[in-house]
Amino acid sequence: MIVGRGLLARAFEPHFGKNPDVVVFASGVSNSLETRASEFARERTLLCQLLSSEAMRFVYFGSCGVTAIEPDLTPYMKHKREMESLVLSAPHGLALRLPQVVGRTENHHTLTNFLRDHIVSGKHFTVWAHAERNLIDIDDIVKIGVRLTTDLPAESASVSIAAARSLLMPEIVEIFERVLGKTANCSYIGKGTPMRIDTSMIESVSAGLGIDLGDGYIARVIDKYYAVDRCQDIGDVSPTLASST
Repeated sequence: MIVGRGLLARAFEPHFGKNPDVVVFASGVSNSLETRASEFARERTLLCQLLSSEAMRFVYFGSCGVTAIEPDLTPYMKHKREMESLVLSAPHGLALRLPQVVGRTENHHTLTNFLRDHIVSGKHFTVWAHAERNLIDIDDIVKIGVRLTTDLPAESASVSIAAARSLLMPEIVEIFERVLGKTANCSYIGKGTPMRIDTSMIESVSAGLGIDLGDGYIARVIDKYYAVDRCQDIGDVSPTLASST
């Protein structure tokens, strides 16, 4: 059973859409800038209703950002932490913590589309020099997520699915400059913090699936979805970074 209609829901539909023993919760608040209590309450209500189902496994997509220290938690991240806690309180809950997810979607309100659009247009933007970000390909999330859902013991657990190393924002900008073949019109300010993600558990799983999440992974993902010739091939559907997570 798949709950939701977005990028993650569509990606997991072929695997669990008709499986009554698995609930994949890919619905709820997707905008990381959301602050409205009504939106958070809507997801909480639906989540609690579905957690009481008789499915043997309940999969929730959390965020790697929930491990940040309290002063750095946004309302969205506080909400994600609370939802993950609810999922892990159930005996069959599996929280898959994700960084920013890269895939094909029409959602334009994302970090990488922002970078792409500003670099291509030449419009000036500001970059936090010390901020780190981690990107993960939707195709790899599906492969790893399916393996974890089917192979892990049916007990509550949380697992981070992310690249082995987060990159500083200036590094990500440089990758986009190379992929797009154009210099960014940006300035850097000394703000931001590292993004530490424990990927030790996922390393053996990804290796067994032939997925290399090590050095160069984020660059390969950006090239896959944002290389100029590929962007022209997909017409009106822009490659983008789905926020969720």
